[in-house]
Amino acid sequence: MSEYQYYEFLAIDRPLDDDEQAAVRSLSTRARITATSFVNEYHWADFRGDPNQLIEHYYDAHLHVTNWGTHRVMFRLPCDLLDPDVVEQYCAGDQLSTLDRGRVRRTRLHQ
Repeated sequence: MSEYQYYEFLAIDRPLDDDEQAAVRSLSTRARITATSFVNEYHWADFRGDPNQLIEHYYDAHLHVTNWGTHRVMFRLPCDLLDPDVVEQYCAGDQLSTLDRGRVRRTRLHQ
């Protein structure tokens, strides 16, 4: 059985400059990379980058989907726009992660 992974990152707030595009290009030679996006499908390997770091440094949104059931969506938002403490009150899944200036806080819901 083959595996399938889809990774997509979007830069919404500002486009990546040439140096930033080169930095993310070093993570994958096959990805479709523009000033505002990074898209790649994997059928036999895995993504070498860290999605958390890419969201923190370059992109504003991320989608990761696999054929074994992983579905991850990440957004980078200013803390003054959406308070992480408020987000935790509205969790609708098994896990919610918020990154607050390099500090990761996780909230698990018990069912």
